[in-house]
Amino acid sequence: MIFIIGLIAGSVANAIIYRLPRDVSWYKGRSFCPECKHSLNIYRLPRDVSWYKGRSFCPECKHSLNLYDLVPIASYLLLGGKCRYCQSPIPIRYLLVELFLGAAFAVSYLSNLGFLSYFMIWITTVIAVMDWETMLVSDWLVAIWTVIVIVSGEVGILGGLLGFALIGGIWLVTKKRAMGAGDIGIAVVLGLWLGYPKIINALWLAFVIGGIYGAYLLLSKKAKLKTAVPFGPFLILGGWIAYTLNYGFF
Repeated sequence: MIFIIGLIAGSVANAIIYRLPRDVSWYKGRSFCPECKHSLNIYRLPRDVSWYKGRSFCPECKHSLNLYDLVPIASYLLLGGKCRYCQSPIPIRYLLVELFLGAAFAVSYLSNLGFLSYFMIWITTVIAVMDWETMLVSDWLVAIWTVIVIVSGEVGILGGLLGFALIGGIWLVTKKRAMGAGDIGIAVVLGLWLGYPKIINALWLAFVIGGIYGAYLLLSKKAKLKTAVPFGPFLILGGWIAYTLNYGFF
């Protein structure tokens, strides 16, 4: 049952990930490359649709989707990963997010991580995937994450200060080129959640994993040295590894 709940949560997460960055009532500006200033390819929602209202639709043909088009995992597989109406490919992200949250909810339940862990898993997944796809970090989602951390009672003030100082320091020294302002918010909440010294472990892991990915992009010539890469997903991944496996490098 908890796996099914996770799948449904994944379906909701996918809708938020797609809609929130495209809702003009939430984001007035467009995300752009910090080097060439070229706007990133993020299309706005139709006027009668917002991040929380309006029927689900195909981003390509704009055809409204029926309930049987929205069954987690099953609809994707039965449709062969394509829209029923225009045959446009459905991004594999929809399937992966549903599977991940279904599995993550099940693991959380079996590990007795507590009720709030489901919200923690959900919100961090949405923030990470949204940043990965659009290079946008929603301040509202980070604020909700902060509330979840406070309610959980796991508030490490020193960890939050360290997260702010380390990532904020890099942001300031590099004149906003190496980090985005959203990364600072993520690092602060990670610090509040993990506390000291786990926040140091989380940041170390984030830089290592992010560095490996960056090296892969450079070696495969899929990116240049100045190509912008979202760092938020690596921060969140490092945070979860530090939390669940209790890595202690420092």
